[in-house]
Amino acid sequence: MSKILNTPKVHSVKFNVLMNMIITSSSLIFPLITIPYASRVLEAEGMGAVAFAQSIASYFSLVAILGVTYYGVKVCAEVRTDKLAMSKVVKEILIILLCSTLLVYAVYTVCIFTVPRFMNEKALFLEFGLTIWLTSFGMEWFYQALEQYSYITIRSVVFKVIALILMFVLVRNQNDYVLYGFTVIFAGCASNILNILRVRKLVDFSTKQTLEIKRHFKPMVWYTAASIASGMYIQVDIVLLGFLGTNTQVGLYQLVSKIKSVLVTAVNSVGNVMLPRLSYYKSHNQKDKNDDLIAKNLNFVMIMGFAIIALLALCAKPIVLIMGGSGFLGSILPLRIVGGAVLFSAMNIVLANYLMSENKEKAWAIVNVIGLILSAICNFLLIQTWGIAGAAASIVICEGCMFAMRAYVCRRLLYRIWKRLNIFKILGAGLIASAATYPMTFITVNIFVELVLEVCLFGIVYLVILMATRESFAYNMSQQMISKIAHRRG
Repeated sequence: MSKILNTPKVHSVKFNVLMNMIITSSSLIFPLITIPYASRVLEAEGMGAVAFAQSIASYFSLVAILGVTYYGVKVCAEVRTDKLAMSKVVKEILIILLCSTLLVYAVYTVCIFTVPRFMNEKALFLEFGLTIWLTSFGMEWFYQALEQYSYITIRSVVFKVIALILMFVLVRNQNDYVLYGFTVIFAGCASNILNILRVRKLVDFSTKQTLEIKRHFKPMVWYTAASIASGMYIQVDIVLLGFLGTNTQVGLYQLVSKIKSVLVTAVNSVGNVMLPRLSYYKSHNQKDKNDDLIAKNLNFVMIMGFAIIALLALCAKPIVLIMGGSGFLGSILPLRIVGGAVLFSAMNIVLANYLMSENKEKAWAIVNVIGLILSAICNFLLIQTWGIAGAAASIVICEGCMFAMRAYVCRRLLYRIWKRLNIFKILGAGLIASAATYPMTFITVNIFVELVLEVCLFGIVYLVILMATRESFAYNMSQQMISKIAHRRG
């Protein structure tokens, strides 16, 4: 007899976006506290060592997880109303992950004891090896498929707070970079242990079923290629800096990379909840809702992306001084450059979610592989010419090229939703807000005050112009807020 399972509640897209924004906020606040402290204690060299080990471990983890980060979300979302079918899919995927992770971890361990660059930091690389297992069996894909964003949010915030406390207790001097690596792992992966324990309430492991593991091999091929290429592409700048440069250069650049990653996560607070809903719309042939969701997401991404480009160009110096201190002044130029990558990366993710929901994994994978090859070539050439500024420039160039390729593949979609996009309104608002804020950059006061004044002035001017021009996303959101306030008062 099958086990009685809990039926998790599926919330609205707005609720999921709110939960994802809370996660995003915690992902933003956590680095705002940890990076300034860790950068001053460990300095660029210690931070660089941790960043390099983390990037290498993530490469192996990408191979071990075989694209399940995306594939698992899609296939589980499609059968989430059928508990037995979902349980069968989950068990099949877990068996595949067990085999792949065992093989990958064995290769990773051999590399630690044979590659000189890894042997120099053996303890650090062994430590980050734990992330390979925690990522493979963290089952984030399962909870995303069920749209359990309230659980994901609470769990994520709690473990980040614990990691923050551990960092202040354990990381006290420049030699504590291995302990800092532990807090990074704890913040990012330790909560996955709860996922494993909780999954038994949602998945029936007791009922015997005939498993069809081979049926996943063919569709997973493109997910695996795309996921590995995409993940390696994101880290290729730091990995090549680690081999071509020094830990100090990696340390300077990792500050830029972390700020960029946090901002991409913030912009994608809406996009990250799209895939399960798009897959649902696709399976129920709801094309209009599908197009409307993508158009709204792209408008949001452009609003946030253009603002980030402008603010990084205007406020790079105070941001670097606050986040890293005077020892990281070399990060200012690459931080100004990298803003464009945030916009293109976020738009790429929106289009990638659409391709996956439309079963166009092959096109998604091909673009990712081309992007990885292009990124490796650009980074190799530009890092040797311009150092860390070259790494930042290469990531912008490659993200732009990948967006152009994805836009071509999705040209029919973009043609359908073109009239719903507000590109020129958003761009115009960003340019006017930048011009209004630029004179503020010449005011020399306390760096915190300077940053707050510049961000506030830009934000006010930007929002006023978006509202004045009736940009659809900003205007509709404001009208909904006004309506809710009026309803409560009434």
